[in-house]
Amino acid sequence: MTKAILPVLVLVMGLPCGTSAQSDYPPTQLLDHITAPAIRAHMEFLADDLLEGRGTGTRGYQLAANYVRAQFEQMGLEAAGEAGTYFQNVQFRQLTPVPEQDSFLIRLGNAEERLVFEKDYLMAGNPAHEDSSVEAPLVFVGYGVTAPEKHYDDYAGIDATGKIVVIVTGAPASFASSERAMYSDGFVKARNAAGHGAIGMVGIWAGEVTKNTPWEQIIRFFHQPVMRWLDQNGTPNDYVPEIRAGAFVNQHGAEVLLAGSGHSFSEAMASLEASKPLSFPLAGSASLHEVARFSNLKSPNIVAILRGSDARLKNEYVVFTAHVDHVGIGEAKAGDTIYNGAVDNASGTAALLEIARAFAECKDRPKRSLLFVAVAGEEAGLLGSDYYAQHPTVPATQMIANINMDGISLFYDFKDIVALGAEHSTLNREVEDVAHHMGLEVSPDPMPEENFFIRSDQYSFVKQGIPALAISEGFKSVDPTLDGRKIQIAWMTTYYHTPQDDMNQPLNFDAARKCTQLILAVGYEVAEAADRPTWNPGDIFGQRFARH
Repeated sequence: MTKAILPVLVLVMGLPCGTSAQSDYPPTQLLDHITAPAIRAHMEFLADDLLEGRGTGTRGYQLAANYVRAQFEQMGLEAAGEAGTYFQNVQFRQLTPVPEQDSFLIRLGNAEERLVFEKDYLMAGNPAHEDSSVEAPLVFVGYGVTAPEKHYDDYAGIDATGKIVVIVTGAPASFASSERAMYSDGFVKARNAAGHGAIGMVGIWAGEVTKNTPWEQIIRFFHQPVMRWLDQNGTPNDYVPEIRAGAFVNQHGAEVLLAGSGHSFSEAMASLEASKPLSFPLAGSASLHEVARFSNLKSPNIVAILRGSDARLKNEYVVFTAHVDHVGIGEAKAGDTIYNGAVDNASGTAALLEIARAFAECKDRPKRSLLFVAVAGEEAGLLGSDYYAQHPTVPATQMIANINMDGISLFYDFKDIVALGAEHSTLNREVEDVAHHMGLEVSPDPMPEENFFIRSDQYSFVKQGIPALAISEGFKSVDPTLDGRKIQIAWMTTYYHTPQDDMNQPLNFDAARKCTQLILAVGYEVAEAADRPTWNPGDIFGQRFARH
């Protein structure tokens, strides 16, 4: 058989990928379908200036979505969007803040102090009302966390009824990484505040998180689009109507808020960082007024299926996700205004496509079906995945696991991995098995203060009761002269969400191939396993979200 004829037969017949009698670990023939040049080629297109940063609701994003759709169609995958297409259209509301009309006024006795926009505070707008305001007494409620199973409650002994609650970013360091992330979720905090009678909320950016993400970077993030997805009634997602208005302040703003309370901000932070609740009424009141203009946008998720081979198990789906969007065009940095999003997340989309291609080109399909979902709106708050997880195009109860890709390994050859979320379900057995086969160590989350578990699309599926994980490299490099922690923190502080996250930065595509093979292997083992994944007994996510 000549080389010229082989590709044609591969497309028609599929390559035999073999089976393994001893383990569900995928055969070498399947893993070898993943190549570094193919990953790079997808990234070169998706991160090109032509796509203008792939902002949700923009022409650039639609170009990227069309590219992903064409790839799925070329692979022969089944369209699994709406009306027989690969697209699931999502309606979005974009909020454009009007800072010149915003205000944050603090009253203490007869004295008034007006905080300064960006210097002291930020506002994004109320997702349901273009003009909103609240005026009420203030109460400091630590992290704003109520966790009965941890015997921790920042609201204990505090009356927040009719008050504006002042809340520090994050959650107690004594909590396990994923649990700490869940309780750090702003929506969870807003719902908890409303449950305690609060009518306004002020968040404080302080503590460990400021080391890697200073206030100046938070200002830049607030300049990027703020969105919500809308249901059929036009109601925005994650809307808590009881919270009439809110704001975000830095440490200086926090010190002004706590003035006269009898507690300094440093005292409060020291107590919280020791996982000791400290809540108290503040001396003054505040008046918040936030204004934003609404515009309606539409962007699709792109969805495809590879049907499984087992007569019974093919009705269950292992869901692979990656977000196609980035943040579009923004303020200039180093003379560039296009936020290309090469690592974040052209790389994850490239991995998704190559995993789909590897499976599609193999004659021997896994037992369960594979669902590939390339989502919109992740950068605006996990919106596309949240919409899909709540409005899936396959039966919701048949989605048994989610494996998410958000920035695959591109910095150094790694010898350990971090599987965020695996410790909460039986998915950990597949992670451990694949790591063993690949000669890799499994490490715990090395940066729990960053709350990565809730910052990407796997969390949307967790909230719908579906065991999920996100796999990335750890800090241990194969090359002992390279410090993985230093490299990754440098990237976060230099390239993350900047125009410099493009194809001109140093990228290691051999590491990308290895990481993609790892993710494929975990998904393959889940698809081949005799039993569907389950939450671990007594696990907090299973107790809170599992379908019963």
